[in-house]
Amino acid sequence: MANSNPLSDLFSRARPMVERELQNLTPPYTLFFSVSDGKQRAKVCHASGQDLRALWLKLANQSRKLLTGAKIQGQWLRIDWVTDSEPMNWAALLERFKNTKRGYFRYGLALDSQRKVAFLEQELNGNAMLYGGSTVAHVVVNESQFRSYTDRRFGPNTPLNFTEEATVEVLHTKGIFLDRKTNPQLLYGPGRNAGRRVIEALDEPTAFHLVDTSSRYLASQVLKNGRFEYGWHCCFDRAIGTYNTLRHASSTYAMAEGWEVTRDEPTKRAIDRALAHLTEKLIKKVQLPSGEEAAFLVEANGEIKLGGNAVCLLALVKYCELTGSNKYDGLMEQLALGIRFMQDQASGKFVHVLQYPELTLKEEFRIIYYDGEAAFGLMRLYGLTKDERWLNIVEKAFEYFITNNHWQAHDHWLSYCVNELTLYRPSARYYQFGIQNVVGHLDFIIERITTFPTLLELMMAAERMVSRLRQEKAFSYLLNQLDLPKFYRALHTRAMYLLNGYFWPEYAMYFKNPEKIVGSFYIRHHAFRVRIDDVEHYLSGFVAYRKYLLENEQKISKSEGKNLPYIESETNEIMFAKVKDLHVDIKKLQQQFNDNISNEPSTPYRDNNIEYIGWAVTSRDGSLNDGVRRISSNDKNNKRGKEKTKICNGYLNEVLQSLKSKNLQPYRARIMQLKSNGKEMPFHVDEKKEAWRLHIPINTNPESYFEWRRKDGSIERVHLPADGSAWLVRVDVEHRATNLDPDNTNRVHLLMGLIEPPKLEQIKPLLLVNKEEPVEMP
Repeated sequence: MANSNPLSDLFSRARPMVERELQNLTPPYTLFFSVSDGKQRAKVCHASGQDLRALWLKLANQSRKLLTGAKIQGQWLRIDWVTDSEPMNWAALLERFKNTKRGYFRYGLALDSQRKVAFLEQELNGNAMLYGGSTVAHVVVNESQFRSYTDRRFGPNTPLNFTEEATVEVLHTKGIFLDRKTNPQLLYGPGRNAGRRVIEALDEPTAFHLVDTSSRYLASQVLKNGRFEYGWHCCFDRAIGTYNTLRHASSTYAMAEGWEVTRDEPTKRAIDRALAHLTEKLIKKVQLPSGEEAAFLVEANGEIKLGGNAVCLLALVKYCELTGSNKYDGLMEQLALGIRFMQDQASGKFVHVLQYPELTLKEEFRIIYYDGEAAFGLMRLYGLTKDERWLNIVEKAFEYFITNNHWQAHDHWLSYCVNELTLYRPSARYYQFGIQNVVGHLDFIIERITTFPTLLELMMAAERMVSRLRQEKAFSYLLNQLDLPKFYRALHTRAMYLLNGYFWPEYAMYFKNPEKIVGSFYIRHHAFRVRIDDVEHYLSGFVAYRKYLLENEQKISKSEGKNLPYIESETNEIMFAKVKDLHVDIKKLQQQFNDNISNEPSTPYRDNNIEYIGWAVTSRDGSLNDGVRRISSNDKNNKRGKEKTKICNGYLNEVLQSLKSKNLQPYRARIMQLKSNGKEMPFHVDEKKEAWRLHIPINTNPESYFEWRRKDGSIERVHLPADGSAWLVRVDVEHRATNLDPDNTNRVHLLMGLIEPPKLEQIKPLLLVNKEEPVEMP
């Protein structure tokens, strides 16, 4: 029988996980309970106490009262707990705020030593309590919003003291989120990922979810007349009261890209409405001095922007490709003629803004994006029609781009364009431009604190070109300029980081209208706004990233270990790989470790100045300690540790059997726990000949890595996610393990040796020993 009380069900499912997470904390505990029906801003209560049972009961009752008072049912539950705190005065905190980009303070605050008036980071940002307006680049205290929210949460006249000598406490928290349909989601602690669900690997199902929900979001913003709701100030659910026809067209293009993936019928109907409004209301036709009729996208103020015509072409070409329609053929030609009119025929340079209807010059240059958009739009039209006129315009434009070093802009539109251009004109000059457009930008892409979604678009378009260039023997030498492992690391780092700009329900619940924004994308440093053009760039990036994941998997699976790029017939060229066609139920493995194995006596082990503890899964004598520490080659009993210990039962035993079914021969299997202690293991070599270790991460964190030092001194770093995969690492190459998580969490791996090196047909190579010859990264 279904549970008649949804909130009680959420509480019962959450409690075991919370109790497990709190085992390593010392009372008193401080917990926050946040509840929402998914339609209204979350109701939050918190308390501190020594007795977890009493604390839980108190907060559960308070949560029920909050929902009853609001006359809503609890559909979403989030529970956060304080893991650490930093007491200080407001003078010190305000100095810290001055050095923190607005929107990027990722901690909670307690305004008194007893933590009676305390807030989660999400409350602070969701209520604009730390936002001083668009002209203030850093975090500030918005006393008006503080007072407004504090009155609602704690009651009128709650004391607030922001004087410099007053005490305040910065709170570090972790949490979990639950809804009625899915499993509890563990949330990240402090850091750039703070407050959203832990995702160890951005896989295809996750990428599809992002594409599906964000394209549906865009569709939901298309009104009956085909015009978009342009955007929202999410803290208070206020509409952004402007409109931009260029972004209408570009968002329609992104929505079509999403529909290609989802084939969602309501999204298709929204595309049809948006295109009808675009072609019937926003695009105007004008007779050119030559007598030809051209078409231009016109803004409300009469501006004709070069980029406007370009994104109209992108939207219309994509629609025609997906539907087979030819209804826009004449209009697309007229839009292209409009772009040609805005190009200087001698130099190839485009002008950026004209005034409608006179077609007089308003601005020669406005923004570099327009050039790339124009060239890309024409290339997409050429791809559809094969009309040489459009390709000629682009080639002429590229002469100007190359002469004037446009690659220095690192523009995603130019990346898109040069990828298309080299499809039809595989010239060294064009490939060189595409490489220059990205090569000096990799550090920025890896380290940029804002999500910056166009960086993923830049990387995905560049990856398409790079992938093709590797097959062009005549031009592949150009890749010597590009550090390919770093290139792929930048690509994946940026894709993963963009998850911090997605409105997961555990974040959306703190804003005024969660139902409206959940599944969309936002810009944090612009007061968490959601605008159609923000969403379009995230969406386009993830459409391309998902396609890359699918194609990469297909390439590897088709190869069946043969004819992989740059690999002969031996595994000794490979440094890092994944066991093919093997997936472990990581939840089961985590549960067995947490509930059973971790309670068994552990064996301490000091390896290269770092302290571990471990439990033997297989050993020489069946004991839990034999084989945790390294076995000396001088040991007379130096036989392979293959005898099962008492913890090698249940699902853990199934995992070992599944490895054997793949014709792998594991020995000395053990579970090793490495706690973050701020120290780094020195690089070392375990074997003198080819040797592998197999790792299955059970519990990990984003600051845990496996690293190799190459002969040239460069460092290769990979994070092994706890996603159920079995990872193979070389240990006869200089290497080390790290866990530098600031929250001091444990990294727990099931690891083992292999009697024989793996065979090529058993693995998916991800990284080679020779970095000049990498396999495509996953």
